[in-house]
Amino acid sequence: MSERLSINVYPVDSAAAAVRNAQIVSTATTASRPVLTGEDLPAGIHINAIGANHAHKQELDAAAIAKANLIFVDSIEQSTQEAGDLIIPFQQHPERWNAVHELAQLVAAQVPGRTSDSQITLFKSNGIAAWDLAVAVKVYHRAKEKGLGRDLPFYSSMS
Repeated sequence: MSERLSINVYPVDSAAAAVRNAQIVSTATTASRPVLTGEDLPAGIHINAIGANHAHKQELDAAAIAKANLIFVDSIEQSTQEAGDLIIPFQQHPERWNAVHELAQLVAAQVPGRTSDSQITLFKSNGIAAWDLAVAVKVYHRAKEKGLGRDLPFYSSMS
């Protein structure tokens, strides 16, 4: 993979070894049980947790969530229904939802982001299809304006 990607790639035997010196970690699994634990997280790491988007699934254990100084989500309403990474550890302490913010609030500078290099930050994404569609429409129109791409006959073969 190092040759193929033109970057250094190092195989490791565990998730703990993979994150030991990481600054950013992205989890994108279909795991039902945590693959990343709080004890493995170094100070200052940022986590993008984009998998396990069901109320009963977790990629991160409760200790990882507890260590996160800042937690952002696409939508709090959606996360209370689908983000098992938060739902499960927050069951005993529902007031913890009060410290979760939407990414849009951070981008609009309505809530502060990281204030220290040692803080652990988490973005738990469940994805919002309408946002994906809005971006796709924008990209499509830009490509058409620039004469890029080609039309595909999606329905012509379906009679």
